[in-house]
Amino acid sequence: MDFGWSDEQLALRDQVIKFAKQNLNQDIIERDKEGVFAKDLWNKCAEFGIHGMPLPPEYGGSDNDLLTTMLAMEALGYACNDQGLLFSIHAHMWAIEMPIMAFGTAEQKKKYLPGLIDGSIIGAHGMSEPDSGSDAFSLSTAADKKDDKYILNGAKTFVTNAPIADLLLIFATVNKKRGMWGISVFLVDPKTKDGDCALYLKDARGLIPQINKWIENIQPTGYI
Repeated sequence: MDFGWSDEQLALRDQVIKFAKQNLNQDIIERDKEGVFAKDLWNKCAEFGIHGMPLPPEYGGSDNDLLTTMLAMEALGYACNDQGLLFSIHAHMWAIEMPIMAFGTAEQKKKYLPGLIDGSIIGAHGMSEPDSGSDAFSLSTAADKKDDKYILNGAKTFVTNAPIADLLLIFATVNKKRGMWGISVFLVDPKTKDGDCALYLKDARGLIPQINKWIENIQPTGYI
């Protein structure tokens, strides 16, 4: 049994390294000093196919298996000096795209995955809170049902991509009495006109767009 990489996998690795060296390392020092997120480089990665590596072709992905995807991401990390960009892409891919792919409805997949894969939608994942980090099941953000909608109230912190996000996955409890089994995930449009979604910057430096996010009377666009 051969556990080595196939010729196709190694060719993909080499293509990613070449792409990153040629396209992703310009002005890294200046952007780091200014704390600038390189949206143009984000788009180049999407155009190359990075964002859709493990996702089905029907949504614009290339349907790579996880090992092939990780080989490609390892190659990207090897050749790209912008670690903030890499962190943002990883958060976007593994904490936004994959949960929607695994648990989202057919309508949600059709609505969000193509944009997440082509880079036109940037996702952020809101789980950590000021008083609950690694103990995620102790989160206090609440989702209260009102008629046919849920109203979210709470606070999230260390939300990678939050300042630039077009779509949020917010973890909230719908029933505190059920403990961890009462927690659900909601899709939130941060630009929604229904409710008040306030952003507060707190010591967000460098190339990773990451801030605290306060959620006040937000009406999600859906939940998974």
